[in-house]
Amino acid sequence: MAERSFSPLSSRRKYRDAKLIVIATEGESTEPTYFEDLAFDDRFRHPRVDIRVIPAISGLSSPKHVIDRLDEIRRESGLYQGDELWLVIDKDRWKDRMLSEVAQKVRQKGYHLADSNPCFEIWLLLHKKSLDDYTPQEQKELKENRRSQPRSSRTRLEKELMDICGSYDKRNLNTSHYLPHLDSAIENADNADTECDTRWLNSLGSRVYKLAQSIVDSSPNNT
Repeated sequence: MAERSFSPLSSRRKYRDAKLIVIATEGESTEPTYFEDLAFDDRFRHPRVDIRVIPAISGLSSPKHVIDRLDEIRRESGLYQGDELWLVIDKDRWKDRMLSEVAQKVRQKGYHLADSNPCFEIWLLLHKKSLDDYTPQEQKELKENRRSQPRSSRTRLEKELMDICGSYDKRNLNTSHYLPHLDSAIENADNADTECDTRWLNSLGSRVYKLAQSIVDSSPNNT
């Protein structure tokens, strides 16, 4: 993996010839680690594609604050044809009223929404397994995502990832378990998205596959 060299947004040139993909997350650890490693994966790096990952600031992780960060980046960098600004959020943290407001703002501003139901761990799981591998009861348990045991700190999805991968630490994500299987994750998530016309997911699954597909399509092997 190439050495990382993220530069401050304020140092960006006013004029540029690279496509900009900005990924703003409400998570502070898991999602930023995943997307930063994806951005610097040699399979997807491209000199004319600039992928920027903007993690949540402690205490400012609501979708509104995430959108505010995208607005700030848009003001600093400008928005050129082909640029993409993505909002990555978990459905289980927000009520439908909040999601409706977020989806409306995202659409009005020309941004993109990559939501996961119930949370980002379902996207990670889809790198390893299809939802068809689970019974309806098991899928219900994954969507509810309760603690695997009364005294356990791990949720149902976290335990599933630990059982499959041998370990799982959301504060220190080992992306080598997942990135080699990105194509499978995209296919599994796409197949599970049977309500693709809705503004956000109500069923178990993740629309992070749309963001991942955009990154894949912008890679040297697809241009």
